[in-house]
Amino acid sequence: MSATRGQRHAGSMGRANSAPSRRAASFVIVTALFLLMSALIPIASTTGTSQVRAIAVAVQRFLLFYSGVFALVALTAAVGAGLLAADHVVMSPGRRVVTQAMHRALSLLALAALFNHITFEIIAHRARAADSVVPFLAQRQTLFMGLGTIATDLFVVVILTGTLRKKFASGARPWVWRALHATAYLAWPMAILHGLLAGRAAKPYVDWSYGGCLAAVGLALTIRYVTTLRGRQQAGEPAPDQFSPSARGPMAMPAGPDMPSESVTVGVRVAPSVKLAAA
Repeated sequence: MSATRGQRHAGSMGRANSAPSRRAASFVIVTALFLLMSALIPIASTTGTSQVRAIAVAVQRFLLFYSGVFALVALTAAVGAGLLAADHVVMSPGRRVVTQAMHRALSLLALAALFNHITFEIIAHRARAADSVVPFLAQRQTLFMGLGTIATDLFVVVILTGTLRKKFASGARPWVWRALHATAYLAWPMAILHGLLAGRAAKPYVDWSYGGCLAAVGLALTIRYVTTLRGRQQAGEPAPDQFSPSARGPMAMPAGPDMPSESVTVGVRVAPSVKLAAA
């Protein structure tokens, strides 16, 4: 009977582990497509036939306007998934594994969309290559373009430290990884401000999408805070076992004719004289 249960549990765990792998693979494929578009579309828009050039120019124009929005939405989903993956109260271990895989895959997708956004902004002469690395050098909307550059730099730091998590965990200061990874909470609002105020006037549905991003991360933060607080309260109120000597504390036995003159604490230590008497 136990063997049958073990086989069922192993089968369910195998299906649970294969699900995040399939989801992560789909996001990796989308990420690769974003990177290919960044490389092939500019080439096709200049060297292809007239029909190919027209299609490439249209796709390039679309990605010029919306790849930044895609990057922000993916970054928002990655932040929300990261918050949920760190929960130990509501989320089961299997669901945390799935959420962690989604968090990594969404982070890669956001990085690819961000690279796409920067590439097409440079091709369209709306920004320079230096503007994507050094903040506050842009000739237009210097403040909000600089915030976008800082958000990009922090996001790259988050991705790199995420890939090196095991090395940080085995080092002398494991808290450094958590501190560096937490800069995503700083990069994300900067990306929001950059998206709303650095470019052209956003259409209403873009404003609504940014508002949805704010609401999603705010909800995830609230859930994380409430579940963490509840978990600490439950951990601070353990249920004592009335029949366990350790739960009731040590018991002192009075001295008797066959016992030493001092009382002996049961469950903690035995006096040497008791051992000699027993021998």
